[in-house]
Amino acid sequence: MKVSLFGDIGAMLQHLEDQASKKLPKGTKKSQTDIKEIWQRHGAVNTLCAVVEAFPYSVPDWMPAVLVFLAKFTRGNVMISNEVKKSMSNFKRTHQDSWEEHKTKFTEEQLMLLQDLLISPNYYA
Repeated sequence: MKVSLFGDIGAMLQHLEDQASKKLPKGTKKSQTDIKEIWQRHGAVNTLCAVVEAFPYSVPDWMPAVLVFLAKFTRGNVMISNEVKKSMSNFKRTHQDSWEEHKTKFTEEQLMLLQDLLISPNYYA
């Protein structure tokens, strides 16, 4: 029986998004369960970033939705937001040569969100 590496990527991406979307506990004292949930979220976001970076010169149909989902994590936990910002920066760098072709896979809303994230704010604006 041959198993395809990307045969059921939709189920994997959904599982990772579910893990990353879990509400985290508030407050200063964290129990072992709370710490485990924080690490699960961090792991899920890092895995989504790795999946995006695994396709440096193409944009599969599922990638725009994953990029929009990851955009939610650019604020908040510093370790997670730095990883997401790094992945977004790598995405921009590796896809800029063929951007005219790649941007057809995104909706207008997705393109506007990515443009806001990928373009550095101008100090003089």
